[in-house]
Amino acid sequence: MLSRLRSPWTWAVLLGVVAIVVVVVLAASGGGSDEDRTGVQNIDRSPSTPIEIDGGAPIVIGVSTALTGAAGDRGAEYRDAVITSVNRWKEINGDQIAGHDIEIWSEDDGCTSVEHATIAATRLLGLEGLVGVIGPQCSGGAQSVIRTYYPDAGVVTISGSATRTDLTTDQGRDGFFFRTAYRNDLEGTLIGLFTVQIGAELVYLIDDNEPFGRDLANAAATLMRAGDVDVTRRSIDQGTVDFSALAAEIATDNPAFVVFTGFNPEASLLYRQIRDAGYDGLFGAGDGAASVSDFVEPVGDDAEGVLFSGCQYPLSADFLEDFVSLHGHEPDATFTAQYADAATVLLDAVKKVAEDQAGTLVIQPTELRDAVRATNVEGGISGTLAFDANGDRVPNPGDDLSDVQTAALEDLQGEIYALLGLIPCQVQGGKLVALGGPGAGEVDLP
Repeated sequence: MLSRLRSPWTWAVLLGVVAIVVVVVLAASGGGSDEDRTGVQNIDRSPSTPIEIDGGAPIVIGVSTALTGAAGDRGAEYRDAVITSVNRWKEINGDQIAGHDIEIWSEDDGCTSVEHATIAATRLLGLEGLVGVIGPQCSGGAQSVIRTYYPDAGVVTISGSATRTDLTTDQGRDGFFFRTAYRNDLEGTLIGLFTVQIGAELVYLIDDNEPFGRDLANAAATLMRAGDVDVTRRSIDQGTVDFSALAAEIATDNPAFVVFTGFNPEASLLYRQIRDAGYDGLFGAGDGAASVSDFVEPVGDDAEGVLFSGCQYPLSADFLEDFVSLHGHEPDATFTAQYADAATVLLDAVKKVAEDQAGTLVIQPTELRDAVRATNVEGGISGTLAFDANGDRVPNPGDDLSDVQTAALEDLQGEIYALLGLIPCQVQGGKLVALGGPGAGEVDLP
């Protein structure tokens, strides 16, 4: 396989990779406020306990995302993508499902914070009318709630951004967790393939000592080493601001490529300091750092040419128009499209299985889960999507993600990355230019 990895391949195809008590209640298309809800309650929930919504009461879509802290701006955009998607769904399907309004209730899950994700889950599970949750946002927080809190309650969760590989593979094939995002091992192979293709002999691969970053770095390192790349692994801790020792080491060793698999502000600070130390080679980062506001703007002109393995899927003009109309600005967060599609998937499944029984809306949790698993979205905001038995995103119903990945590696099917919503990009002219998907640009390497 390694000889085939070195075969010609276009660059576009290769790169085509707190106050938790603050509750934000946002009802799409009007309605919904703090006064509309009676607060968190102790509700009897289990996979075998029907969800029952009394006549006149709303269906509630929960959103678990970061609303404060370093990831707050990005998380707020994911919440806003859900709002936009619910509004668009209503335009097609009507404002109600079986006579019930649809509301959105957001909770701050702190991104990587186990404590915050747990509190967010507890509050969401205490809401009357909750039918499912979009999120959690980050792998670090998700790991604490998707194997106990939500599945024990029989509540479907669909994350648009939690990409750590084992979140799905370890839950078993009757789990309640799904994701419209791609998986870390897929993104890792994209990074590794690019590294091998450019003939890099030495690469520094740096993670942030968090589950997401370590997992992504491990996946990339596996393919790099299989391609005879000398990989130097390093870790930094979130919150670190002084990278002078690591920057000096990198400048001395002068690797062909430096890759960071964590978030901002660490990514932008690390990049600035290795440049100041004299390193002038290629720099790339994972999807967690791909941001104009959090990386490009703080770094300035020196950000030109930086590569990101996962970026925002090119958004259609009509979705952008709707998003701007509702929220007053264009989104730039990586997984906007995946969150929009997650909301559509959940609403479609609720509409399919909800039954009106003598004025009460009744939903069987396992039937809702199975309806989500049977999803087949054509022409979604992030492209076509279905789910495999683990809850991972795949191009077509019946596909298994592991088989899809194997085929992509063996046959160099670069387009598979875009089909799974994985879009790399590069900073060009101060903007993040997509290198895969609709309207893909060309990579510009020195």
